Amino acid sequence: MKRFLEFKGITPIIRIMLLAVGALLAIAAFAIVFYLVSAQSNVSGKRTLRGLGDDVVISFDQADIPHIKANNSADALFALGYLHATERSWQMEMNRRIASGRLSEILGSETVPVDRFLRTLGIKHAAERQYDRYPVSAKRLLQAYADGVNTGNAQLGWALPIEYFLTGSKPGYWTPSDSLAWMLMMSLDLGGNWQREVERFELAQYLSTKEIWDVMPPYDSGEQVTKMDFAKLYQDLGIYKQAKQDQQSKAPMSPAMKMAMEYFPGGQEGIGSNNWAIAGKHTDTGKPLLANDPHLGLSAPSVWYFAHLDAPGLNVMGATLPGIPAVILGRTDKLAWSFTNTNPDVQDLYIEQIDTKNPVMYRGPDKQLPFRVRQEIIDVKDSEPVRFLVKETRHGPVISDSFSKLKNIINTDKFAMALRWTALDEENQSVAGLLEMNRASSMDEFKKALRQNYAPMQNVVLADLEGNIAYQAAGVAPKRILNQGLYGVAPAPGWDKQYDWTGYIPFDQLPASTNPEQGWIATANQEIIASNNPNPLTADWDFPARYDRIVQLIKAKDIHNMDSMKAMQSDTLSLGNTPMLGLFKSIQSNHPLAAQVQALSKDFDGDMKKDSVGALVFSAWADQLTRQLFGRLGNLFTEYYGPRSFRQSLLVQLRNPDSPWCDNSKTANVETCADAANIAFDKALDQLSNQFGNDPKNWIYGKAHIAISEHRPFSQVPFLAKIFDLEIPVPGDNYTINVGRLELMNSSNPFETKQAPSLRAIYDLSDLEKSLFIYQTGQSGWVQSQRYRNMQPLWANGEYLPLQMKPEKIDRQLELNHR
Repeated sequence: MKRFLEFKGITPIIRIMLLAVGALLAIAAFAIVFYLVSAQSNVSGKRTLRGLGDDVVISFDQADIPHIKANNSADALFALGYLHATERSWQMEMNRRIASGRLSEILGSETVPVDRFLRTLGIKHAAERQYDRYPVSAKRLLQAYADGVNTGNAQLGWALPIEYFLTGSKPGYWTPSDSLAWMLMMSLDLGGNWQREVERFELAQYLSTKEIWDVMPPYDSGEQVTKMDFAKLYQDLGIYKQAKQDQQSKAPMSPAMKMAMEYFPGGQEGIGSNNWAIAGKHTDTGKPLLANDPHLGLSAPSVWYFAHLDAPGLNVMGATLPGIPAVILGRTDKLAWSFTNTNPDVQDLYIEQIDTKNPVMYRGPDKQLPFRVRQEIIDVKDSEPVRFLVKETRHGPVISDSFSKLKNIINTDKFAMALRWTALDEENQSVAGLLEMNRASSMDEFKKALRQNYAPMQNVVLADLEGNIAYQAAGVAPKRILNQGLYGVAPAPGWDKQYDWTGYIPFDQLPASTNPEQGWIATANQEIIASNNPNPLTADWDFPARYDRIVQLIKAKDIHNMDSMKAMQSDTLSLGNTPMLGLFKSIQSNHPLAAQVQALSKDFDGDMKKDSVGALVFSAWADQLTRQLFGRLGNLFTEYYGPRSFRQSLLVQLRNPDSPWCDNSKTANVETCADAANIAFDKALDQLSNQFGNDPKNWIYGKAHIAISEHRPFSQVPFLAKIFDLEIPVPGDNYTINVGRLELMNSSNPFETKQAPSLRAIYDLSDLEKSLFIYQTGQSGWVQSQRYRNMQPLWANGEYLPLQMKPEKIDRQLELNHR
């Protein structure tokens, strides 16, 4: 080396510098190795801990599921909290900060809009009020779990997950109310009705009520739930900030607000789920089969963490949510259960009229009423704290001061917008209900525990060893009467009593069924109506394509088995596409690539397979056709088309070949829907050529339809996203059972998906040890661990891992000894 340096004429100073650099690199390499060795990313061995009443043994099976063996329920939940903190510390820290409105303390000013909105909703305040009303027995278990979380974080020592070093933060203190707050966030994530109300309210500046129903049609395109002309109502009230303007010139959403919307839960189509149970008379074992696949935003790590809790009076296994001390979805040794979102309308916006002479007052039904006010202070990294006042009315928090879309629309000198939401009620004790569900030893006990579920309302499908299958809608929803008032579809005048809630639907009147004659039960967020109550729970049910396909597949076989259940969960025939196939195959085009593309797509039948050219071409064409029809909404379309697919709106308009929405008002000709389809096809071919090249044989759906599990917050930082995010090709689209919602407003790749089955589970009630599960990441939240991503290829390929309470082999063991 000396001769080499001398030969190159390198001076002694440069040699010293090179040696110094080499030393620094060696030190850095040593530090990385020392960190990787010190980080408790694969915990095992023995720990002696304060807070335990007795010793706990945790055994990890080959599927990496921990089996927690404890002598009492409190110790079992302490151990679950310990594992959540050990495996998912950063995820829990983000959960805690999001729910408390404290992201900006570590992420800076960009997340202030998120913090401000969630502080305005008062998620943490509501959780604290609710916790005060919890029974002592539930409080004890919540506290045991919180103690486990804090002990687990403390045991991590200095070698914390790398996210803490990159953000200059440390784990915060977990409290029982943080668990309740995260349950409220899940309720917010699964309840986006208020955002639909905002959209209709915003559209009413430019469209008539009839035109709004064209853009946001009812579930079955039948009779409206309300006959009110709400667009005229708002115009007559003079609620809007300025005179009506062309929506094309409306200012686009600010970059800060776009980022905030990434964190805002709810409001996205595709957040739903599938579940179904098939009775023994239709199975090869004579006992029920039960399947469930919740559709949530894909995250890295997953929102789920699987665990088995075994203690006297408690033997339950399945999917937990880090932050909540219970198995949310899973099985005991006697029964299994599954959830989908019922999606009731439990959020209403109210227009509050401010007293212009005394702005601390607002108009009530009989007299002026004072706003309830509290001050909030958001500490912001590298900036001054943000101080603001939160106002509340008799309906709830005023969100128009913190949600810029509303603030920019409303004449805020005269009006405000308040949110009424069931989940904020002090009576909400949903986590206590989960604790009771986990202890249920029979279907009757489980149904009794469901009475405590408040929010979110869920479609619960159960099956037990006795051969029973059952359905129960569980949660609270306001009573509504068809064609009375606005039925929650759009903001209502807050001073008019006719729009007030008059109570909740009693549990015994909610939709329910046990052992139906047909021998099966299925839900996929479709319309659910109780036989004794003709009033629907919402006007905004999901498009029924997934449900209809589930029913088709159940009826297609007389006898089902585990293989047919797997095939159903992997099914990718899109009934949202099939009604458009005739129009797609009748396209007339002179595009240079048209003949080749149509030859490659001629056999496309709506099946969204990874290896299909037709699937990608059809998706691009349907996207361009949607833009052709509804792009006239300008920037409003740009904002809505992300959360909404407009597919139901599109199908409704295409039923009329001469629909006025198919005509391009900017041309002299009057275009039909066939003309619009031809134009959209040419645009789609141009789009695909630009993205994938000029050889249509390379336009393979799987190359474009990539499932992305996003990390919070590093998915927002490109070079860190490559490390923390997980990507893999998958089949399906918005309307398939194996769902994969397209991100159609993503300019870099509109065909990627960030919403898909967040887990899949199948339960065999002839032998629950044959049950299966999978999800899209891995159990670990440590990015350097293979367990961060080991399930991903299995999930993408429709494969499963065993969900066994008595596994054949144990990979490692952790003993928690009480001090």
